[in-house]
Amino acid sequence: MQMLADARSGRLGRRWCPILAAALVAVVGCGPSRGVIPVTGIAKLKDGTPLARGYVFLTGGGETGARGQIQPDGTFRLGTFTPTDGAKPGTYIAYVLGATEEDTRSYDEKLNQTKPALPSLVDKKYDAAATSDLRVEIKPPKTHLELVLEPNTAPSKSPLKR
Repeated sequence: MQMLADARSGRLGRRWCPILAAALVAVVGCGPSRGVIPVTGIAKLKDGTPLARGYVFLTGGGETGARGQIQPDGTFRLGTFTPTDGAKPGTYIAYVLGATEEDTRSYDEKLNQTKPALPSLVDKKYDAAATSDLRVEIKPPKTHLELVLEPNTAPSKSPLKR
């Protein structure tokens, strides 16, 4: 009753603020999970070499897909609503973009295209969901993916001439 009287008079004071804050956190929690579960993985070539850069994308599992940035050791964490919150359970098509050697071209070389873009380290079929043959299932307790990719065997292009 005292709290009600304090609230009516506008002087909740220090005594009730921590209690109200704790009650609010208990009711609201740390935010909705939105049905996602944490998912980690590794992307590597068939010979076991981990990819050191690029992005993994999952699509086709329903209303939302997921994506994750490949780290220098080949690992990634997927995110749906935030960069690493996880993915919703389901079956997905996976594809990989940006898996190249380190790009040492200068800003001007990239801008003026005096040197070609670096070729992908992985086969071209992994560039899009329509051509990728990678299928993954996110289903607890399986929340770690291992993507084994065929290497790019296309010949390198010669530098552009202007």
